Parts: sequence; structure tokens; C-alpha cells
Amino acid sequence: MARGAPRPLEAGQSQGTSESARHVAHGSRRGAESGNRDSFFFVDLPLGPAAPPERLGEIRRATTVRKQGHDTQHIDAVMHELARVPQLREFAEQVLTHPRSFAFSVSNVPGPRHRVCVQGVSVCALHSLVEIRENHALRVAALSYANTLSLGLTVDPTLVVDVDDLAEDMRIEAAALIASVMSR
Repeated sequence: MARGAPRPLEAGQSQGTSESARHVAHGSRRGAESGNRDSFFFVDLPLGPAAPPERLGEIRRATTVRKQGHDTQHIDAVMHELARVPQLREFAEQVLTHPRSFAFSVSNVPGPRHRVCVQGVSVCALHSLVEIRENHALRVAALSYANTLSLGLTVDPTLVVDVDDLAEDMRIEAAALIASVMSR
């Protein structure tokens, strides 16, 4: 699925490009009294011709390294310290949220595996969308519920004109990934 999203935008890149950095949202726990704090880290997503399971394996390994290195906590600590100098924090935020990056909102906490009820009514499905910053091309939100994964795409239509094609590419990639897992 990671390959499906960047593919339409890859056409304008040089033939030798095989990776692209992505901003990955990640919840960072800071203690019971403060709840979850949103933080992030960057991961290179493979754009090469490898099959979906190999690309997913590369992403998983890179994400594991970032989590084991406590990247989210380090970035959060740096941003907290930068708050003492507002101009530096503003500069850092501009660099870290540059419009040319793709933001994949990913939670490492799965949703409920079984259907739940709200006021006695069964919830059939959950879908998520995330806000998009000005001049950002794409945001992708992933949410699991009752053994189903839902992806929500939010795009700037002036920058991504073929969102239906993008969604179809992601569906094809997801089907290929599922088929490879089912054949094991």
C-alpha cells in the first residue's frame, strides 16, 4: 500500500530514485497524567519494483529501528526545549512540516478486533480522515476495526488531481499484500 500512494508522483522523479522520506505520525506516551502526546519520526519508504511483502518488510525494519531508538521521544524533547526560543521552534516546525512531504498517520495501537456497540447499536465500520495543511498534497489515515483496515485519503485537489487512481493503486497493492500473506 505504501507503494500505491507515491507511485503517481514518482513519474516526475529521476529513474534512479528508489526511496522517499515520509513523515510518520506516532503516539508517544509520556505518563499516565499527561495521556498520549502526538509525535513523529521519518522513515524512508521504498519506491522500487520490489513486491509488496518485501517493501512492507523494509518499512517494518526501519520503523522498528526508529521505535527502538526512541526517535519520537527525542524529537518531542527537542521541540519542548525549542519552545524556550519561539523563533527556533517556529523554524523547526516549518522544516519538519514542509509541504513537499507526505504525512502518513499511523497508529501502533490496533482498533477493536470485534464489533462494538454505541448506545445499543452495532458499529458497522469506522473510517478516518486527517486534516491537511495548506500546500500539502496528501495525508493518509489508517484505522483498523473488526479485523478490517480502513484508509482515508485527504488531498489538495490542486496538487493531486487523480485521487481515484491513487486509491485504486492502493487497493491493488493491498490485495497483492493480502494474497502473498494468504499463500504462506
